[in-house]
Formats: sequence, C-alpha cells, structure tokens
Amino acid sequence: MGPFIADLLLVVHRDMRFSSGLVATLIREREHLKDAPISEEEVNSGYINAVGLVLVATFFGLVRTFGSWTDLAQWNPTHVVSDFLVPKLVVLEKRSVKFVNKNARGFSYQQLSCHHAVRLAVALIGLVGFPAVVVEISCASSPLIAYSALNATLNELFAYALQPAPSDVTLTTVIGERPWVETYIHPTEKHELFGVDSLYRRTTGFRGDLAFDVDVSSANPPNVLVLGVESFRYQDSRYMVGQGDPSNLFKGTDMTITPNFDRWAKRGVAMRNIWSSNPTSRSLESVLFAQVPYDSAVKTAITGGRNGTELSGLPQLFTQKGYETWFTTGSSIDLDDWDKFLPTHGFDTIWDNKKMMEIAESDLGIQPDDWLGDPHRGLNWGVHDDLSFQILGDLLVNKTKAQRERVASGEEKNPAFITHYTITSHAPFDSWPKWYEEEKPDFSVFYEGHAHAELIERYLTVRSFTDLELGKFMDRMLKEGVLNDTIVIITGDHGQAPEADVTNTHEESMTRVAAAIIAEGRLGDAVGMVIEDAVEQYDFLNTLADITGVPEGGFIQTGVGRSLKRKVPYGERVVFSNEPARKMSLVRGHQRLRYDQVSDVVTLHDTETDHAMNIDLFPNLTAEAQAEWQTWRDYGRRLAAYYTKRWDENCLLAVNCTAAA
Repeated sequence: MGPFIADLLLVVHRDMRFSSGLVATLIREREHLKDAPISEEEVNSGYINAVGLVLVATFFGLVRTFGSWTDLAQWNPTHVVSDFLVPKLVVLEKRSVKFVNKNARGFSYQQLSCHHAVRLAVALIGLVGFPAVVVEISCASSPLIAYSALNATLNELFAYALQPAPSDVTLTTVIGERPWVETYIHPTEKHELFGVDSLYRRTTGFRGDLAFDVDVSSANPPNVLVLGVESFRYQDSRYMVGQGDPSNLFKGTDMTITPNFDRWAKRGVAMRNIWSSNPTSRSLESVLFAQVPYDSAVKTAITGGRNGTELSGLPQLFTQKGYETWFTTGSSIDLDDWDKFLPTHGFDTIWDNKKMMEIAESDLGIQPDDWLGDPHRGLNWGVHDDLSFQILGDLLVNKTKAQRERVASGEEKNPAFITHYTITSHAPFDSWPKWYEEEKPDFSVFYEGHAHAELIERYLTVRSFTDLELGKFMDRMLKEGVLNDTIVIITGDHGQAPEADVTNTHEESMTRVAAAIIAEGRLGDAVGMVIEDAVEQYDFLNTLADITGVPEGGFIQTGVGRSLKRKVPYGERVVFSNEPARKMSLVRGHQRLRYDQVSDVVTLHDTETDHAMNIDLFPNLTAEAQAEWQTWRDYGRRLAAYYTKRWDENCLLAVNCTAAA
C-alpha cells in the first residue's frame, strides 16, 4: 500500500511516478530534505494519506487477528483450480467400499499427480503467462495509455518492463556521409574529431564574422569569473523581458525585481533568450562541460562524485592556459556529492560554506551565534550572499593586486578562473539577514490575491536581496580596478516558479534564465548589445575559449556549444534544454518544442507572447514544418541518449565505449 499511495501523491503533486531510484535519492540526500521545496499543501496531503494508510492497515490487522479465515498463509489459489478440475473419490454405497479401497492406492497416486500438474500449470500461468500478457498489452498500447495504467510497484517488480520503452535512438550517420555528431557541432568551430561516433574532439579555433569582440592580450590574460545566481529566472529582469512585456509578466508596472543586474547587463552583452536545466547539478554539467545534462529524474551525472569519469571543460581549458582554478560558494556542497566531484574534475581550490564561515568569523567579525541566531547571517544551506560576495570580493582584490606586482617584477601573471555560486535565493526562500528586513522593497503587486502569495513574496524578497548584493559586489570590483582585469559571466543557474500549483510545471519559469557577459573597458561598440537568438549555458565553454584565446594545439572537449562571439543567422540554430522530471525541449528563435523520449506527443509554444504555454502552435503548422520540428526532436533524443550512455559507461573522453571499457 505504501508505494501505491506514494505513487498517487507523486502523480498529483509532482507529475512524477514512484520508483526505487526515487527512494534511493531520498535516502542519499536525507540531510537536505528539511530544505526541500515542498509546499504546505503537499505536506498536508502527505499527512492525510499517511493517516489513511495507518487506519486501513489497522483495520486489516484487526480482521486478521480475529478472523482465522483471513490467514493467507494457508490459502493457495492453485488448490481452487485443482479441486475444480480433478475428480474427487465418491463412495456411492457401502457395498462398493471394499472394491474402492482395494484400488485406492493406484487411484490416489493418479489423483495426486493430476493435482500437482494442475497446480504447476496454474503457477506458470499466474507467474509467467499472465505477466507476459500484461507486458505485451503494455507494449502494444500507446505510451500515454501505458503510463496512465502503469502500476509503479509492479513495474519495479517486473524490472520496468511495464514502462513504455524509449524510442529508437540508434546513433548512426544522419546527414549524408557526415558523422552524426557533426549535427551538434556548430560550423563556427574548427575541430578534429577523434572518431565518427563520438563528440570527443580537439577544438583548434573559431571562424566567422564577429557578433562582438573583447579586447584581450595574450601577454596579459584577464581573470575569468563565472557567477551562478541561484534560481535567477529571466522574468525577474525588466531588461531581459523588455518594455513591451508581451506576456504581461510585470502586471502592467514599470518595475523590475533586479535593478542591479539590469544596470550591469546594459554595460555588457546580455543574453535574453538563454536556457538552462534544473536543478543546479544539471546546470553545472552545462556551464562547466558544455553538455546536455544526464537524462534521469532521480539522479544527475555528478551524483556520487564520479571520480572514475574523465571530463574536459572550463576548468581543464583554463588549467591548460596556465590559470589557477577556484570554486567558491556560500553553500554546503555535499548535496549530490559536489564535495567529491569538484576537486577531482579540475578545481585546484574549493571554498564552501565551512570555509566561508571560517573566514567570516576570523576576518569580518561574525560570531558563531550569528549564523542561525537573531542576526540571521546564515541559513540551513550555508552563508548568506552578502558575506559570500564580500569574501569573494576580498579574494579578487587580493589576487589582482598580487598579479600586478608579479607582472611589474617581470614574472608570469598567474591569472585565475573562478566559479562562484550564490545560495540565499534557494527554496524554500525563508531566510535573509535581519538587517535586510527594513530595506526590502514592496512587491505586493505581484502576489496580492494569489493562492501562493506568501511563497511568491518570500521568493521576490530573496531575489531582490541577492540582486542588491550582486550590485554592491560589482560596484566594489569596479572601484577597486578588478573589473578592468576580469571577464565576468553572470547567469541564473536555473529558474523558479513559486506561482505554480505543481512544482516545476511552469517550465519556462524554471528553465529560462537571465545572463550577461561583463568585460569592462574591453567591449568597444558592443556595450549594450542584446543577443536575441536562442542560446544555452553549454555555450559558455566555446565562448570563453574564443574570447580568451584557444591554447596552442587546441583543447579537448565533448560539448555541443557554440561561440557567442561569432555572428550567426537568427533562428537557424537549435538549443536543447531538458528537464528530466518534466519534459525534454528544444528552442529555435522564440519557439519552444516540448517532447519526451517515448511518445509522439509534442507541443510548440511562443516563448515571448505565451509564457504560460497555453497555445499549442504545432497543429497549425504545415506538414513540412512539422516534419522539420520532429527531426530536431529526434536529434534531441539522440543527444540525450548519447550523454546518458557515455556517463553510465565512463567513456566521455573516448572514441567508443568498448575501447574505454
């Protein structure tokens, strides 16, 4: 009963199905369950169903205690059939008893053999035949019917045989004589494939007209900072949405939730049509290694630390270029085993919440009781963003000063590549420093009268707080002269949807983020440029390689990104943005196609005018246009299957998985 009830709750509240993998995830991440984004409605529903389950179990327990007929240990369904089919010995009259008894031995043996045969047949039919028929019916049914009728508990017992199988994703040559992988490598990238069936390659440079340029000297390489802002969605930035606001995301006001990001994005190159994956671990796969994330609803590619999996992405690129590599965050990093993954996949130095707390207490005068006490300088996830930005700023100021001194004395600059993630705006959005209580803006126009008003208010409060601290950090870096020597990418790690009744169902809110490249004093006429075409976080690798320069001899990668520095025709390129707990998707221009790995059902929406995804454009397309979208859907399925297989078999940096094994 327990798994059955759990499955029903997951379907109603999360659009998910129960599985043993989900149980394993809950056990693995049990320390963080208290901070999971679980609504009050979900909690109450869980309690009600738990009480119901206990009452039902109690009823059956009482019946079993007082009713001997309920002892199922003494009930065998094969007996029912055998008793019905096997003739019984009947004594018709007394004078026949002697005759019958004389032959009783042989007759009893035949009767017993018949009983055994019938019972064996019943067992085979019940345990093999009937399940086989059920599996066959499931396979013959459409995926929609199969999923609707799926018994998640039996599906586990039958090793997922009742679950609709993914579509055929055989990875073969798809365009003439070109290797299929060339479909995903942008023409602006110069590269050498190591094999025709693998994205494993050496990138040697980039070609094509420039969309923008960044003034960089190989003799004085800039520091590089990637800022991942927790839960920073596109629709919070007025600059990203635009004054027209075709989906009325700002409720007819001229407000913005993120004035500081907007201000700095205008000084750089903004990406208003950039897509991500949820949660942060999947985003990390794209940001650092230019990949479409691992396709699983119950784990990510980096779960477990993946010490045996070789990777090549941004940390490896900048190590090859002579950079120090840093990962800093105010958050704990044991969730999903980041603490094991990061030090074994390219980062020289890692500062997590424990290191931040140590520095804050020794250098910033923070007392141990301040973290979770009345001042609220920390939260369950770690250290609030005001302190982590302060510590990150100190690191950059000190690094820049030391670099200038080395260059002045004729030594190598020793630049730094730093990835920093914020944490305050993580769900459940219920903590910020006490000092901010009196400074938070009034965003009531966005939540008054809404069913989830309290949650929306909390989200907007932490979103505004982190934006304030981001602005202070960037202003300080400008004043200290750090920005003139640093290229910064600011991106939301993923989005958020506090307005949703069912978590993650507002897909555009969850996966469309805000982003910008800040290169103070280096962009020339490109300052204020806005990239309108669809891009993805996996584009950062090639973009930064093109900006800072490809190392001599090229660099190794397995990604699918392009250099945003190069000019491309609008609307021709497709990006893939998957949410394994929901749907796969691809974006082309301002249209987004939703699909999955199994069914033929697709929907197409305009991301500008139909943020809520209410109008399906696909049925009104011509047959030719529909076929084109379906072809890209198949490519998306192939790509997701490719990365999942390569991660599972630890063969990302290999020509083929057989050789790697």
